[in-house]
Amino acid sequence: MATRSELHYICRPIQSQASPLAIEFLSAPDFLTDEPACKQLWELIHTQFHTRSKFLAIWSGVRFVAVHRANDGSADGFLLVNSPVNWQIDYVVVRPDARGQGIAAALVIETLNQAVFRGVPYVMLTSTPALRPLYEGCGFMVIEERVGAETAPPPDYLAPGSELSWQ
Repeated sequence: MATRSELHYICRPIQSQASPLAIEFLSAPDFLTDEPACKQLWELIHTQFHTRSKFLAIWSGVRFVAVHRANDGSADGFLLVNSPVNWQIDYVVVRPDARGQGIAAALVIETLNQAVFRGVPYVMLTSTPALRPLYEGCGFMVIEERVGAETAPPPDYLAPGSELSWQ
C-alpha cells in the first residue's frame, strides 16, 4: 500500500484579488435550494473523491458554498467552507469536462475575497502535494506535511513569536 502524503496550508487574507471567473458565494441554505447543483456536487464527491461518508460528516459544519457555472447555467465547480472561527476549505471539485479552465483557482480566490470582506483571520485547508501549485498560487503556504502517520516538523516561520504562531 502506498503512503499518502498530505500538506496542510494556511492563508491570511488581507486584500482582495481579481477573480478570473464569475463565482457565486452562497450560504449553505441558499445553495440547498438549487437541486440540480446539489445533485452535481453529490455526483462529483462520489466519483472524484469516493468519500461520501466524510462528506456527510463535514456537511453539518459547511456554512458557504462557492459555485462556478458553465455557459449553460449548470454548476461545474464547487468549494465548501466550514467556518467555526477561521475558515476551513473542505472540498474543491470541478467537473472533469470543465478542468483546465482556471475554475478551481477562481473558486479559491473568491473564497479568499469573501474572507477579506467578512474579516476572517485565516483560511486553512489540507490537500495532496499535486495541488501545491494551485494553492500556493492563490496565496496559501504549507505549514505542515504529513506522510502516513508521520509528521514533518513545522517550518521556522512558525516559531514562537512569529506572526503566524498559534500561541
